[in-house]
Amino acid sequence: GTNSYLVGDPATGYIAIDPGPADAEHLQRLWRAAGGAIRWIVCTHSHADHSPGAQPLQAMCAEAPPILGLPSAPTARAASRFTPDRAMADGERLVLAGHGPDGDVRHTLRVIHTPGHAANHLCLVLEEDGLLFSGDHILNGSTTVIDPPDGDMTAYLDSLDRLNAACEQGGIEFILPAHGHVLGFAPRAIAQLKAHRLKREARIVAAMQARPEGAMDDWVRIAYDDVPERLWPVAARSLLAHVERIRALGMVA
Repeated sequence: GTNSYLVGDPATGYIAIDPGPADAEHLQRLWRAAGGAIRWIVCTHSHADHSPGAQPLQAMCAEAPPILGLPSAPTARAASRFTPDRAMADGERLVLAGHGPDGDVRHTLRVIHTPGHAANHLCLVLEEDGLLFSGDHILNGSTTVIDPPDGDMTAYLDSLDRLNAACEQGGIEFILPAHGHVLGFAPRAIAQLKAHRLKREARIVAAMQARPEGAMDDWVRIAYDDVPERLWPVAARSLLAHVERIRALGMVA
């Protein structure tokens, strides 16, 4: 269920974004779609459905393209350990250039460090086309899980603000997530997502005030009563991230 993307064309070669898990059939399709001409492999973050396919894909390519991204932080879980061949810098640009049938061709991918879902999460802007590759920071059809200690809710919300500014400055209208279909009206989608998070946070504050001696399970039951009970164990991870933020900001005594 992880979306992998290829940026480029036959004249320039390609950048592969999020090769996903080490699924041989999927990696073969990705390699064939690029004609084997993969210049870089970029992982938006280290989770097991995003980065494990990077090394097998690299081994399939004749020139062994470097694997780029950010190394996992010490807070990452054991299943999410990741060390790229080279760490990327916030604001760095990867440039593919070549000469096609209609003249010179250029594709520029700019890095935006967006911690929150994971400490080493990054998003990518394709500048020539005004596209935002959002990894797991922005999804279509669901909200991403913020799972402490590697996940951090304040960092997540701050990163949403960074992405919104990038969309406004770059005229970006489309978001390409790692799960789900493409999102249009990018600034509006980001604003709605942030409003949803803050609305949920307000419900959690209310639950904590109503049950000050309660445990996480009590607060999940109150704050997520609009979510199917089978999803409460997952919701509890994001609730913990909200609780840590709420306490850090002194929103509840």
